[in-house]
Amino acid sequence: MTFHLLPFGKYWRGFLAFSLALTAARILALVFGDPNLGPDEAQYWYWSQTPAFGYYSKPPLVAWAIAATTSVFGDAEWSVRLAAPLFQLGAAIFIFLTARKLSDERAAFWAGLGWLTLPGVFLSAAVITTDGPLLFFWSAALYFFVLWTDEKGEQRTACAAALGLSLGLGLLSKYAMLYFAPGAVLALLAAPERRRRIEFPAIAACASIALIVLAPNIIWNARNDFQTIAHTAANANWTQSFGHPEELLTFLGDQFGVVGPVMLLLIITAAAASFRTREANLRLLLAISVPALLIVATQAFIARAHANWAAVAYPSAIIAATIFANNLRLASTAIKASFGLHLIIGAGFLFAFTSYDLADTVGASAPFKRLRGWDSHGADIRNLAAGYDAILSDDREVMGALLYYARGAPPVVAWNPNGRIDNHYEAFKAFDPLSERRLLYVTTSPDPAPLNNSFTNVAPIGTSRARMTSTRERTLYLFEVSDYRLTRN
Repeated sequence: MTFHLLPFGKYWRGFLAFSLALTAARILALVFGDPNLGPDEAQYWYWSQTPAFGYYSKPPLVAWAIAATTSVFGDAEWSVRLAAPLFQLGAAIFIFLTARKLSDERAAFWAGLGWLTLPGVFLSAAVITTDGPLLFFWSAALYFFVLWTDEKGEQRTACAAALGLSLGLGLLSKYAMLYFAPGAVLALLAAPERRRRIEFPAIAACASIALIVLAPNIIWNARNDFQTIAHTAANANWTQSFGHPEELLTFLGDQFGVVGPVMLLLIITAAAASFRTREANLRLLLAISVPALLIVATQAFIARAHANWAAVAYPSAIIAATIFANNLRLASTAIKASFGLHLIIGAGFLFAFTSYDLADTVGASAPFKRLRGWDSHGADIRNLAAGYDAILSDDREVMGALLYYARGAPPVVAWNPNGRIDNHYEAFKAFDPLSERRLLYVTTSPDPAPLNNSFTNVAPIGTSRARMTSTRERTLYLFEVSDYRLTRN
């Protein structure tokens, strides 16, 4: 079976040289960077200590990736994040291969480099989140989908199997992989010549393999009250008032930050050209992007949506933009300008990532504020926690950070004020009143009133303060808590 993995032209060599150099620079920035793990990253690290087929809020693959890198390099921040730039490198390779299959090496070169230098990818390659593996497996699925609808005979079945594997692993990364299915259907409607090549046995093989890969996570959810699925649904927040045009406008405006203004305008221009010229490959690629953008934009209007929720729309959209630009001199100049602009912005980001002082000096510290000060908090609380049975917190972010930065202290456990399971810690690391009698309570509020009806003794013992930016700091309030009332007032 030929997967077109050996395109040894000059553009391929240039792409590899640049992408490997950029990935090396990203890894060096991780090794020498100042930012602490963010609360979500620390939570994923905590998950990686006990690999499973599912977790409260996310599928398991991000935790598996962290477990793989930390088992080799230890638990330093850079090791926890090491998979992030590697996932983006892998995504860029599949984007290059897809563009080469649909056009030529020159277009593939700019598609691959265009992806690696997107502002959103610079950020995604610096922190470990579920987006990294999702985008890698989405890009792989895109490549195998294009092959599947183009190859003949036994190769088509093999491509369908590879597509199914990519879809399954993508779903183990983040459930947003589901957007690929309506995108593929729309793509086949937009490209009837490819639709005619699809046969039922290959579809069945693809779906079966994806389901087999995902099955352990489905079983885990079934055994745990479908926590991940319920959390994903709750995260949509449809219970609030309907209709938020300001949220939709914010989401759409944020897309300029994710892919850059020039690239986004090229994508829009390529979309218009696909209707005017009826160019099949442009229609195919853009059709795959449409469902993710429409679904997330609708979600933004109904309630809210983060900018990265539609990130899966862009692997195929970037390819479409570069194929379009490859055929037009003016557009080709624009994509080079976009690449240069993003490279300058990305270089500035990497320099700021390696130095808080530099970030503060150039006024670029705001993006890192959630990644600062947790090591200081951890040291403070570790020093104060000696003699306590446990460290108690009612805040998911604080608890995640302390699990990483207060290692060596008594166990960190979750206080559940409302009796409802709202996060992983409340479900799997809850406070045990029978064994944890004297506690150091850490909270973001100066008022311990929520504890007064549950503990006889609640006494303030100080604060932990840490700098977030040159003008802002984070304060955690510390209390000594004991004598849990088994029968509350």
